[in-house]
Amino acid sequence: MAIALRHIGIVVSSLEKAVILFQNYLGCELVAEYSGLASKHQEILVGIKNVEMDIAIFRTQDNNRIELLEYKSHPGEKRAPVLSNDIGASHFALSVENIDALYKTRENFDVSFISEPLLSPDGFVKVAYAVLMNECIVELVEVLNEKATFSGGE
Repeated sequence: MAIALRHIGIVVSSLEKAVILFQNYLGCELVAEYSGLASKHQEILVGIKNVEMDIAIFRTQDNNRIELLEYKSHPGEKRAPVLSNDIGASHFALSVENIDALYKTRENFDVSFISEPLLSPDGFVKVAYAVLMNECIVELVEVLNEKATFSGGE
């Protein structure tokens, strides 16, 4: 039985660019960086021989973690375009303070939006899908009514 969400892992093509985006655009706190991870342990864990990677771990205000990974030795294929109906983990969601400000500054951080921020039918949230670096989708949610603080209501 799962007891807590530990972190979300996202593979990126440029850790340097992603760190700037997560710090300066999304306002996450960088809590750890690991460069040149290359060991038997890493090989076994990720299932790739002779793997080397760099990792940055961020903390959100509610103390959750987002782990960004750049595979230095075995870069993966970039899906283009990234679509919300791709099989696998399609997106993750972040609660944000001002979705309109993020929408206005998106181009400064290599972020595109699938649509402008939308008000939910019940008026409880303003929401939009944003595509980060053309690599992953994040659902940005500005909570307008405390009933919508958590997905699913409670």
